[in-house]
Amino acid sequence: MNREIVNNIISEEINKVITEDSNRELARLIRRFLGKKNKKDNDEPLRAPKKREHGEKPKKKDPHDKIMKKLRKLAKGGSTFYDYDTYQRFNGKISAGDAALIRNIIDTEKTNMAAIARILFPDHTDEGAQSQFRKIINGERPFTKRIATKIEKLIAGGQIAIK
Repeated sequence: MNREIVNNIISEEINKVITEDSNRELARLIRRFLGKKNKKDNDEPLRAPKKREHGEKPKKKDPHDKIMKKLRKLAKGGSTFYDYDTYQRFNGKISAGDAALIRNIIDTEKTNMAAIARILFPDHTDEGAQSQFRKIINGERPFTKRIATKIEKLIAGGQIAIK
């Protein structure tokens, strides 16, 4: 009698998981394990998808699974692809109001702009870093989150003079 009660409880819990679980694949595997079939289940065993034969069209992929890849040029003529969505997450633009606030706070006459540019862009040449920083301050280039956080740290540390 106790064994019958335990089996009923287990069966009820499994049915509960099958009906309430949003993961259809897990529910399908549990049903297959228990020997129960659903109309949507295939009788084929689980295996790797077969290769396309000559003349068959490839299956369309879900557009939401698409990863945006962009080409990036490297030194000495090389190139590589990178995930643009990840890049945008870490180097996205800040709002126009925040950028204007930072631009108005910085006192460009009292600040050594070349030294700050070398800190912000260590991989650039001295002239290239200064040009990049000047364009960001003048609004010719977008203010990224990474540069904004570095400038805020420099302002808090007293390395950039404020008005």
